[in-house]
Amino acid sequence: MNVVYINCSSAPYIDDIENSLKLFESRTKRTLDAVVGQRVQLAESGRRDGSIIRCSACFGAPFPVRSVADWDRLRPLHRVPVGDKYDWNDKTRVKWLYPVRSVVPCSPFPVPEGVPHGRARLEY
Repeated sequence: MNVVYINCSSAPYIDDIENSLKLFESRTKRTLDAVVGQRVQLAESGRRDGSIIRCSACFGAPFPVRSVADWDRLRPLHRVPVGDKYDWNDKTRVKWLYPVRSVVPCSPFPVPEGVPHGRARLEY
Protein backbone atom coordinates (compact mmCIF):
# COMPACT_ATOMS: atom_id res chain seq x y z
CA MET A 1 0.00 0.00 0.00
CA ASN A 2 1.23 3.49 -0.81
CA VAL A 3 0.98 6.45 1.54
CA VAL A 4 1.13 10.00 0.17
CA TYR A 5 2.16 12.71 2.61
CA ILE A 6 0.13 15.93 2.69
CA ASN A 7 1.85 18.61 4.77
CA CYS A 8 -0.85 20.37 6.80
CA SER A 9 1.40 22.55 8.95
CA SER A 10 0.26 25.74 7.22
CA ALA A 11 -3.29 24.90 6.05
CA PRO A 12 -5.89 22.14 6.71
CA TYR A 13 -5.36 20.39 3.39
CA ILE A 14 -6.52 16.93 4.53
CA ASP A 15 -9.68 18.43 6.04
CA ASP A 16 -10.33 20.17 2.73
CA ILE A 17 -9.77 16.91 0.83
CA GLU A 18 -12.12 14.98 3.14
CA ASN A 19 -14.78 17.69 2.75
CA SER A 20 -14.50 17.67 -1.07
CA LEU A 21 -13.22 21.26 -1.11
CA LYS A 22 -9.67 20.57 -2.30
CA LEU A 23 -10.11 18.87 -5.67
CA PHE A 24 -6.46 19.07 -6.81
CA GLU A 25 -3.26 18.23 -4.99
CA SER A 26 -0.42 20.51 -6.11
CA ARG A 27 3.23 19.59 -6.46
CA THR A 28 6.24 21.40 -7.91
CA LYS A 29 7.44 18.13 -9.49
CA ARG A 30 5.65 15.06 -10.79
CA THR A 31 6.25 13.16 -7.57
CA LEU A 32 2.93 11.27 -7.59
CA ASP A 33 2.99 9.85 -11.11
CA ALA A 34 3.81 6.34 -9.83
CA VAL A 35 0.50 6.17 -7.92
CA VAL A 36 -1.85 7.77 -10.48
CA GLY A 37 -4.97 5.62 -10.78
CA GLN A 38 -4.23 3.65 -7.60
CA ARG A 39 -5.97 3.91 -4.26
CA VAL A 40 -3.49 5.39 -1.79
CA GLN A 41 -3.67 6.40 1.83
CA LEU A 42 -3.26 10.10 2.61
CA ALA A 43 -1.21 11.00 5.66
CA GLU A 44 -1.36 14.33 7.40
CA SER A 45 2.28 15.33 7.87
CA GLY A 46 3.84 18.40 9.44
CA ARG A 47 2.55 17.36 12.86
CA ARG A 48 4.74 17.44 15.95
CA ASP A 49 3.49 14.01 17.02
CA GLY A 50 4.18 12.27 13.68
CA SER A 51 2.26 11.62 10.47
CA ILE A 52 -1.27 10.23 10.71
CA ILE A 53 -3.22 8.45 7.95
CA ARG A 54 -6.62 10.14 7.69
CA CYS A 55 -8.23 8.84 4.49
CA SER A 56 -7.64 7.15 1.16
CA ALA A 57 -8.09 8.54 -2.34
CA CYS A 58 -7.12 8.11 -5.98
CA PHE A 59 -5.11 10.66 -7.97
CA GLY A 60 -5.79 11.32 -11.62
CA ALA A 61 -3.19 12.21 -14.25
CA PRO A 62 -1.60 15.59 -13.52
CA PHE A 63 -1.69 18.67 -15.68
CA PRO A 64 0.75 21.59 -15.64
CA VAL A 65 -0.06 25.12 -14.54
CA ARG A 66 2.49 27.44 -16.13
CA SER A 67 1.35 30.93 -15.12
CA VAL A 68 0.45 32.71 -11.92
CA ALA A 69 -2.78 33.86 -13.59
CA ASP A 70 -3.90 30.26 -14.17
CA TRP A 71 -2.74 29.30 -10.66
CA ASP A 72 -4.84 32.07 -9.15
CA ARG A 73 -7.84 31.17 -11.31
CA LEU A 74 -7.64 27.56 -10.01
CA ARG A 75 -7.11 28.59 -6.36
CA PRO A 76 -10.67 27.61 -5.27
CA LEU A 77 -9.91 24.07 -6.46
CA HIS A 78 -6.37 23.56 -5.11
CA ARG A 79 -7.04 25.58 -1.92
CA VAL A 80 -3.46 26.81 -1.42
CA PRO A 81 -3.83 30.10 0.49
CA VAL A 82 -2.21 33.27 -0.83
CA GLY A 83 1.24 33.60 0.73
CA ASP A 84 1.39 29.96 1.87
CA LYS A 85 4.73 28.19 1.50
CA TYR A 86 3.12 26.13 -1.29
CA ASP A 87 1.80 29.19 -3.15
CA TRP A 88 3.22 30.40 -6.46
CA ASN A 89 6.34 32.52 -5.92
CA ASP A 90 8.95 34.33 -8.01
CA LYS A 91 10.93 31.07 -8.52
CA THR A 92 7.93 29.00 -9.63
CA ARG A 93 7.88 27.99 -13.28
CA VAL A 94 5.31 25.18 -13.16
CA LYS A 95 2.94 23.54 -10.69
CA TRP A 96 1.49 20.09 -11.30
CA LEU A 97 -2.11 19.55 -10.28
CA TYR A 98 -3.29 16.01 -9.57
CA PRO A 99 -7.08 15.52 -9.49
CA VAL A 100 -8.19 14.00 -6.16
CA ARG A 101 -10.95 11.42 -6.55
CA SER A 102 -12.90 8.85 -4.56
CA VAL A 103 -11.97 10.05 -1.08
CA VAL A 104 -12.80 7.60 1.71
CA PRO A 105 -12.23 8.75 5.31
CA CYS A 106 -10.92 6.25 7.86
CA SER A 107 -10.23 6.16 11.57
CA PRO A 108 -6.87 7.96 11.93
CA PHE A 109 -3.80 5.81 12.59
CA PRO A 110 -0.02 6.33 12.54
CA VAL A 111 1.89 5.70 9.31
CA PRO A 112 3.39 2.19 9.46
CA GLU A 113 7.07 1.60 8.82
CA GLY A 114 7.87 1.13 5.16
CA VAL A 115 10.04 2.03 2.22
CA PRO A 116 10.21 5.79 1.57
CA HIS A 117 10.09 7.04 -2.01
CA GLY A 118 11.51 10.52 -1.55
CA ARG A 119 9.66 12.83 0.80
CA ALA A 120 6.33 12.57 -1.04
CA ARG A 121 5.31 8.99 -0.35
CA LEU A 122 6.01 5.71 1.41
CA GLU A 123 5.20 2.11 0.53
CA TYR A 124 4.41 -0.57 3.11
